[in-house]
Amino acid sequence: MAEAVLKEIAVVEEQADAIEAQAQQKAKDIIASARNEAAVLLEKAVEKAETEAKSIIQKAEEKAAKDIIDIKMDTQAKCNEIKTKAGVKMNEAIELIVGRIVKH
Repeated sequence: MAEAVLKEIAVVEEQADAIEAQAQQKAKDIIASARNEAAVLLEKAVEKAETEAKSIIQKAEEKAAKDIIDIKMDTQAKCNEIKTKAGVKMNEAIELIVGRIVKH
């Protein structure tokens, strides 16, 4: 009878060892799976951030290009205005000089 009890204890210990080994393997599998999922999530987050950064840069470049066009147009308008005023002043100066020469 004692021998049967010892054999039963040995069998139960073997079962306990097997259950513990299975639990350790399952824990390792869970950890590996979690690491894989974290890596995938990190990769997706990086891709999303890169996409958003590219979009922000593209919008900034488009705005800068529009601003450059607006500034060029404004500058051209001011130059045209200055040329027009200079032409009027030039005519006035010519009339003044001619008037002085003719009077003398």
